[in-house]
Amino acid sequence: MADDSTATVGIRLRGVREAGLSGIDLLVPLRRVVCLAGPVGAGARTLAEVVLLGESRRRYLLSLTPFERERIGGIGTQADVDGIDGLPPAQPLPALTVGDATVASRLHIVSDLTRLVRARSQVSCVHCSGKCISFHEEDVSRLVEERFGDEAVLVVAPMALDAAAVPGVIGELERAGFRRIRIDGRVLRLDAVEEVASLTVDGILQVVVDRLSTSGRTRSRVGEAVRTARAIAGGRTLLVGDADQVWVDSRRACVECGRICEEPDWDRLVCGEFGSNSVQLDGRPVAEMMADLRLRDLASLTESRQDGEARRLARAGEICGEMALAQLPVWRLLAELSHGEQLLLGIAAARVTGLTGVLHVVLSPPSALDESCRRLVYDGLRTLVREGASVVVVDSDADSAEWVDDVVTIGVSETADVMLAGRGSALVASEVEQIVVEAPGEGEVPVPAQRVVVPLGALVVVTGPSGSGKSRLVSLLRSGLSGKSSAAVRRVRAPAVGRVVDVTSDGSRRGGLLVELLGAHRALARMFADGSVARENHHGTDHFLLEKPGGRCPACEGQGTIRHELGLVEDVEVTCSVCDGRRFRDEVLTVTAHGVTIAEAYGMTVGEAEVHFGRERSVKEIFSAAVRCGLARRPVDVSSQALDGVERLLARLARHQLGVRRGDLVLVDRPGAGCDPAATACVINALRRLVTGGASVVVTDAVGSVGVHADAIVALEAPPAA
Repeated sequence: MADDSTATVGIRLRGVREAGLSGIDLLVPLRRVVCLAGPVGAGARTLAEVVLLGESRRRYLLSLTPFERERIGGIGTQADVDGIDGLPPAQPLPALTVGDATVASRLHIVSDLTRLVRARSQVSCVHCSGKCISFHEEDVSRLVEERFGDEAVLVVAPMALDAAAVPGVIGELERAGFRRIRIDGRVLRLDAVEEVASLTVDGILQVVVDRLSTSGRTRSRVGEAVRTARAIAGGRTLLVGDADQVWVDSRRACVECGRICEEPDWDRLVCGEFGSNSVQLDGRPVAEMMADLRLRDLASLTESRQDGEARRLARAGEICGEMALAQLPVWRLLAELSHGEQLLLGIAAARVTGLTGVLHVVLSPPSALDESCRRLVYDGLRTLVREGASVVVVDSDADSAEWVDDVVTIGVSETADVMLAGRGSALVASEVEQIVVEAPGEGEVPVPAQRVVVPLGALVVVTGPSGSGKSRLVSLLRSGLSGKSSAAVRRVRAPAVGRVVDVTSDGSRRGGLLVELLGAHRALARMFADGSVARENHHGTDHFLLEKPGGRCPACEGQGTIRHELGLVEDVEVTCSVCDGRRFRDEVLTVTAHGVTIAEAYGMTVGEAEVHFGRERSVKEIFSAAVRCGLARRPVDVSSQALDGVERLLARLARHQLGVRRGDLVLVDRPGAGCDPAATACVINALRRLVTGGASVVVTDAVGSVGVHADAIVALEAPPAA
């Protein structure tokens, strides 16, 4: 814990009781890079996510009007603390990825890039290849001086008319004081024309608004003539000199032939969603340029401009260059980026935004990164601190203290009394007993950049620098072997794999309990439903499941608590008065098994449940697997959202240990991220038990904490810079 005597400015937390913390007091220093560390289950992540981020968001929402808060969905529940002093506005780093968010949207440069491209691009006429431009009045005055020099200039209003409307329009023009028209290059007086029908050519009546001689061609007179012409011709204006003419419409139109040009869809054009050779920038089609645009190219786009958007884009390119992100395509989806790239991009976005006094909370453990990427991350975090921000990193890795300014430890680390399991037998060399991932083809995401061969029946660790495609390889295996993506199916060949289990993304329903994450809730429900009292009362398995409406409390829907949204003040969460927090109906609680009700079974810890139900093989096996994974002290009914990320991973691994079989492929992305030594040992042993059960396990690891215990290593290389 940080020493109060040395910290002058910080966040003072008093009586924190979230996630089982027993009313601890903390001082988290500000304007420094601080690491929140602690063993698995100690609550470091919950302290950052629920207390720091959650309380900051709640305080912000309190500043909104009741109507605005209602639209957002309330202000959330107040953190279970006695007091929080000195908490600045906090935001997660990187921010949550939403939908089809891209690199450009994360850097907040989409609007600036669109305005810059629109200002610099040249739109050509599809008929005569002339320039298509829209003119402001001041642009017209400048054009007259540059293009016509000492010539006299006619300002003409081209009116599109039906033949039947010409006589009436002529009368109105004469009454308004207009005396001349232009036909076939000649200027004629209206009163000298005998045949009114001959005044229009192709349905256009060219009315001469003014003749500007060299001596009388002032800016004010030019502006007045242009305004008049546009008023009577619907925004159209033609300037005619002695030997030249030019169209200067208020809408985008060809300056040579005068044809109206549809305004390009700049948003889609800049994003490269459709191509058009008529819109070019520096002699190259904009759509083609934008499709290939990378962060390093932002400087060349802005070198000839000094306006606000150009400066912001240049700064974004410079910052991303410092963060080793210059090669990233601007329109790459965030979901396709590696963990390290997303974290570095989040830091770059925070610097581009330039907010000071903000608390950045890094929930993705940097310890999962290779050393070079990790160094870039912490250098970027220290730059944020120098620019006026504060940083809190959640990471329990033993080496984290070397990279940060302060370490705030939550809980007391116990000595890990865990023996690591030995390696399996020799690997099978048959081509059938392996997975082959072909190199990417043209137009595909270029990671991993090379052909990959993964042996089966072993613990295989995929290593490589950030951006080399470790997580992408896991995604390819998941999509290709499950048939969800035709592109992935073409790249992946694995005839010996029968089932794919992605442990990383295999979560329980939101708000579920640990017992559901372990898969023990159904075994418990069947055990209680087999009792004589349950059969007499016609209580089936569904009556003992919280996900079903049959036996759960109808008032709280099995949550045990009820949340009241009060609008003007903090939400209040109270124990359900109907079930008294027991989650089930009274008639269900009359059923017992091994001397306890289902509510009392849910009130046990995992270790207590293993011992109590020792004679029920189906129940005991699940809880025994959880105990071996280090979850013995966790309550069975603890919310899965209140668990540490490593605990959720261990719970999933424990569940799959029971049903694993030969031909299964288990995928785990970064299982050692943020683990203390005891948790790392639990994870490795759980992975090894899956291999012993006959499965093939593929995990990603950039730092080697898991790789040293692997049966095989697949080393990826970073894709070559384009």
